[in-house]
Amino acid sequence: MSLDVENKSQLDYAPMTMQADVDLAGHAYTAMSDVASEPTADQSSNARPSSVKTPLEHFTSFQRGDSRLTGALLVGSLMLEEEGELTLECGSTYGAAVLLPQVARSAEWPQFLTFLAIRSFIFLLLGMSVQFYLLHLLSREEDVLNLFAGQMHLCDFGQGVRGPSGSIATPPRTYDFAQWVSRSFARDSLKALFPSLADDIDASMDAGEYALESFLARWVCCFVFMIATFQELIAVLRTCWLLYVIPTNDEPWICCQPGATEVSWLDRVAVRIAGMPALWKMLYSVFLVLPKFGIWKLCCQTGIGYLMETSTIEGLIVNSVALAFILNIDENLCATLMSEPVRVLMSKCESYKLYDRSQQENMSNSEILQRFSTKQRLENISARELCRWLPGKLFASVLVTFIFMADYYSRNCYTQDGVRVSRPLFLPKDNDQTMWETLLPNFFVMEAESEPIWTMPED
Repeated sequence: MSLDVENKSQLDYAPMTMQADVDLAGHAYTAMSDVASEPTADQSSNARPSSVKTPLEHFTSFQRGDSRLTGALLVGSLMLEEEGELTLECGSTYGAAVLLPQVARSAEWPQFLTFLAIRSFIFLLLGMSVQFYLLHLLSREEDVLNLFAGQMHLCDFGQGVRGPSGSIATPPRTYDFAQWVSRSFARDSLKALFPSLADDIDASMDAGEYALESFLARWVCCFVFMIATFQELIAVLRTCWLLYVIPTNDEPWICCQPGATEVSWLDRVAVRIAGMPALWKMLYSVFLVLPKFGIWKLCCQTGIGYLMETSTIEGLIVNSVALAFILNIDENLCATLMSEPVRVLMSKCESYKLYDRSQQENMSNSEILQRFSTKQRLENISARELCRWLPGKLFASVLVTFIFMADYYSRNCYTQDGVRVSRPLFLPKDNDQTMWETLLPNFFVMEAESEPIWTMPED
């Protein structure tokens, strides 16, 4: 019982203390009111003047002003950060190939850093080679091997329109290419064995149609795939912008932090993005930025083509998330094969600020409130500010999706009776595909036979 009383007294201690503070503040206010003005006959002795605020009102006024200033500081810092800072791809072989040579150059090419830089270029070349080879295999399968298998382009073959056999596709008669070609082969084999029963076989054996199960699933999955690859395009553009804005000077990328004498050697060194000579900028532009952009373009071109040729909903969903893994090969190589010193250097590398830090240091509180609080009220919004806050990356990803889908249609389809159908199939003269035919199929067309092996049936 004594324990309960003790616990209860401890629990009641904080409210009692708060109440005592309130009573003390009230007594202080009463004394201040008595000194400020003497009560008249019509007023009670403890009435307060209208010009004197209670302690609660003082606290509320201070809290509101403090919250406005805090919000302005938050908005201002975020807006300045939005102006940008450029960083290297810390978890990628591309970022290591930029950072390590510059660190070695800044340290006047010591053996340890020089060999780390050489290894970073080896891993970069390995990653790009694997990425290009896998994408080349997918492109070869779509543009060469599928033709030898007699697979026409899917285009807009779907339910309610004529399929590659010439009949109207319906839900019970919709199949993927493997099922459709197997059913067609069985029917045609029986007709070849029993030519006199060809009409009865056609009537009793329906091969169905090779058609798309859902157009909406195709569009959504293509968009999901493009979102997964869009970050790679942003990284390419950021690298281009970084090479442009940093000074074209022989500046050190490492420096010794002043006043740091009681810490470890590694903590005394600061790694930062700085200027580099023009020769290095040219080398990075030709041997890093262009190949990276080419691999991204090939991945989007091949991936969209692969999804457009997928007829089942299950295949669309699985392939939309599986194809983007090719662009992550460089990150897997960096995480698995790169040594620990490389990861430490990349984690220590500071970003390159695109705004002036002195803006945050030289502005007074009133200027901060005026710029980042008063002007940021919703009633002061302008058309320019409204356009600024539109989701630009979303619109850009949708636009890029439509560009690659339109490229697929232009290369593989034509319009017949208001429906995009497959172009006639011509067997290629070679079962291989060159690098330029893979990268730029619109400009480097494969040689093919003159006679088509399949054409869209007429009405």
